[in-house]
Amino acid sequence: MSTSGTATLRLALRFPTTFVVSAPYVLLFLPLALWNANPQTDFIIHMWGIAVAGTLAVEGAVALVAMAEHRSRRSGRAALRVEPSSLWHGGRVAAVARGVSLVAITSTLASVLLGAGTLRSQVDSYVPSGIVGILTPFVSWVSVALALLIAAHRLGSLSRAAALRWIGGLLATQIAAAYVSTITIRAVAFVVLLIMLAFLTELVPRSWIAAAIGAMALIWPTVYAIRNQLRVANGIDVSDDVSASDRLRFDEQIVRAAPYGPGHDLGQVGLSEVVRYGLVPRFLDPGRDALSSGNLINEFLGGVPFSSYTFLPVATAWFFWGAFAVVLLYAGWATLVTALRPWRAIDERPYAFILLTLVLSGPLSCFGTPPDSTIGLLQTLVSTLPVFLLLQLWARRAPTRSGCHPAPVRTARTLEARRS
Repeated sequence: MSTSGTATLRLALRFPTTFVVSAPYVLLFLPLALWNANPQTDFIIHMWGIAVAGTLAVEGAVALVAMAEHRSRRSGRAALRVEPSSLWHGGRVAAVARGVSLVAITSTLASVLLGAGTLRSQVDSYVPSGIVGILTPFVSWVSVALALLIAAHRLGSLSRAAALRWIGGLLATQIAAAYVSTITIRAVAFVVLLIMLAFLTELVPRSWIAAAIGAMALIWPTVYAIRNQLRVANGIDVSDDVSASDRLRFDEQIVRAAPYGPGHDLGQVGLSEVVRYGLVPRFLDPGRDALSSGNLINEFLGGVPFSSYTFLPVATAWFFWGAFAVVLLYAGWATLVTALRPWRAIDERPYAFILLTLVLSGPLSCFGTPPDSTIGLLQTLVSTLPVFLLLQLWARRAPTRSGCHPAPVRTARTLEARRS
């Protein structure tokens, strides 16, 4: 790995929330705005700034504490650290990862084939019930499976090739679901999450990540054309005025919030409803309405109530609650992420890595908008409790009589990861 690559990775791990929030602005939103001479580029920078103000307020303080810890270690006063991998049966973590992957793949395919989550069901205002309602909580296990596969690989119990095969199965499932549902956003969000985790954990060489991003850019027009053809075949009107390149104009999507100003109550859920939707499974609460703040915004803008439109995460939060609320919101997510410290070998601590992955795939996703993304995170945590319980009771090593955990068996992969 190059010196600049190592420095970038260290910076990302030192300021993880700031890095995740900033990446789409630096790599996509602002370049698009500048390339197309967007007259409201300053609004995009403002949105980025208020979110980063919240994340840096927390992570900057943590960085100062980390610097003090580093000086303490150098002076020899730091306590002896137990290797994370010594706490886990790597083979059992790998078995759990494979099992969760199978559940996620089966649930996703069965759910979409039964009509849940498709654009047709949204147009018809179809709310999943029965067996589909029971399957729905496990569809989100795709993120849990991804986290466990990477963790098992880092623990040395799953080779990179095996991990990539299983991850490829998860990706193929998302592509198949996108084909059936005619909605591509979940597949794209999964790819973005995979790229982010691959970078943070060094799952694959940096050149592979660059190639994947380039491939996505090349195939997007074809994917967009296929999506539109499928929608027309399902009796859904498609605008001919919006091209594949127009669909990537996320800078225009953000600045559309600017004329309306902050603070709008469109009937989006409040705190009590966030808890209700987030912690109570739908099959136990079948009478509640379908949830989509994007539908509310689309209707506010003069569109149909069954279609969704957002201003992307930061601008949507600003539109609903104002700038100060955005600062507090992102400071809160930064607090949660930094609570997962120490960051060294976080991908060898399944609990912490699953939680990190769920936050990255939900509230900190460049497509996940509040309050829906917060509800989604809570729902996934509830559905993931059996996985946490299985890890605790079966995959975690019992301490010896001395109170220490047994030393792990080091594979060549694990030793290589340590040296890097």
